[in-house]
Amino acid sequence: MQRRLTTLVAADLVGYSRLMAADEEGTANRLRHLRDSVILPGLAAGEGRLIKTMGDGLLAEFPSPVAAVRTVTGLLAELAAHEADQPEDRRMRFRVGVNLGDVIIDGDDVLGDGVNIAARLESLAPPGGLCISRSVHDQVRGKVEAEFTSLGPQMVKNIPDPVEVWRAELETTAPVPKTETLRPTIAILPFDNMSSDPDQEFLADGIVEDVITELSRFRSLFVIARNSTFAYKGTHKDIRQIARELDVRYVVEGSVRRAGNRLRVTAQLIEAESGRHIWADRWDRTMEDLFDLQDELTRAIVSCVEPELGAHERAMARAKPTDSLTAWELYQRGNAEYFTATPSGYARSYALFAQAIEADPQFPLPYAVLARWHFYRVLTRVAENDEAEVEAGLAFAQRAINLDNREEAGFAGLSVVLSVAGREAEANVAFQRAEALNRNSPVVLLARMILHLCSRNPQYDKLLEAAENAIKFSPRDPNLWSFWLMRGYALAGPEADLTAPGVREAFETAAGFENAEVFPFVEAAIANIANERPDRAREYLSAALTRYPELTLEGWLSGLKGQFFANSASRWASHQETLVEMGLPRA
Repeated sequence: MQRRLTTLVAADLVGYSRLMAADEEGTANRLRHLRDSVILPGLAAGEGRLIKTMGDGLLAEFPSPVAAVRTVTGLLAELAAHEADQPEDRRMRFRVGVNLGDVIIDGDDVLGDGVNIAARLESLAPPGGLCISRSVHDQVRGKVEAEFTSLGPQMVKNIPDPVEVWRAELETTAPVPKTETLRPTIAILPFDNMSSDPDQEFLADGIVEDVITELSRFRSLFVIARNSTFAYKGTHKDIRQIARELDVRYVVEGSVRRAGNRLRVTAQLIEAESGRHIWADRWDRTMEDLFDLQDELTRAIVSCVEPELGAHERAMARAKPTDSLTAWELYQRGNAEYFTATPSGYARSYALFAQAIEADPQFPLPYAVLARWHFYRVLTRVAENDEAEVEAGLAFAQRAINLDNREEAGFAGLSVVLSVAGREAEANVAFQRAEALNRNSPVVLLARMILHLCSRNPQYDKLLEAAENAIKFSPRDPNLWSFWLMRGYALAGPEADLTAPGVREAFETAAGFENAEVFPFVEAAIANIANERPDRAREYLSAALTRYPELTLEGWLSGLKGQFFANSASRWASHQETLVEMGLPRA
């Protein structure tokens, strides 16, 4: 078997199916003309060899990465000039990927991961643009005129390890139409110092500064900068007037009061236009460690404000006429359906997220949620093909990351999909990126729990810590039922002991939420059997079958992923048989 190191170029025509549908013969003739008059002569001039054509694409090789990149950038410029007189929607643009890799020689053809990576790089390139691997970038840096932007490590189909990708910044790249996605705007006003000691003002200001910083980590929000909001300190202006001047939809105001060693902080979330209070809360603490106290209060305020604001946005989106929805409102409607955690809700959410993407293809959040959508398809046993669901989830997560690599939801989605696929090391890398971006995000908290639960060697103490932190710091999150479920799993521990203190109570608490998935109902039923409470077990089994009429024991067991579930399947076998006796279909 012969092998060699070579530079591979994969190219593909953008929108081929659309062009063929509009004018089949004309498109075929134009593509053939471009190939014969521009592409093939250009390859030959750059010492490239055409390996094969594949309908609307081609694969070529070059003796060096520098020759390949120079030839490709020149060809893309020539193709753009050639198509300049065509209407925008009929222009033929190519995506190109270049990789330096080892290949197997098969006659005139080449095979192997080097080819596959070139093809995946091509799929990541923008229309009329070029993406290259690290192996190519290392060779061409400083030797070609094009500038490159790092896209970071990318998960690509059928390649086990992430591929580091660079995008060429070329004038030939098609402009991406920008659609405004109206994120909610919020201003955090200076908190009032209600203490008798004016020196405590620094504490109030410090808390507000930290809240602004932490809320700014949520890319779904547009947070007014500190300098703008602190200009209103001591002015006592009406909230609605301040909101109009700052052009914001929401305002957070609050106060800090200290009496001896006690501290009380209050905060309110206000809808600016109406002046209506959406949410308010207060926290009473002791002044034992000032900095730890400030961190705790900041996190408590942030973890209440973001979910409450999201719930209000979802309610407003659902109340709005369907003929006037923006991408943001479609996304919020999709979230509302997604959080019902029912088969019909999941189906409706997918359609709404797809509409949001159609309304604004550059909006990353719908892609990020669709990654988790496919993760749940695997986890809840409804997927017909787990591998296909995982690949789809990875693609959506990667698209979200490509659009905004400062958005934690994309990395969190990538982490949970990799976790359920058993790719633990990669899942951990993705999770670390998500947590670094926003440790307060509920989806990051959930990703941490999934990572621990699906691990080959679960760390139950860390799973318990993650679950209890999520419950404490995100008490209004729509996924709160899952946090309690994870707490039950953590308390059951490596022995999967359903009689351990707090296990049954955690599962029953999870099942008590209106939007709880089927998991806590089944686990609560099994836990009640283990604790010799058969009547309660029947109640939870009935509730599970009501939510999921197609639920069977075999289907249930087939969807459980990770070492914890492997342990529990064997240790709970007799309890599961009791469920069958109580009416759970076996298959």
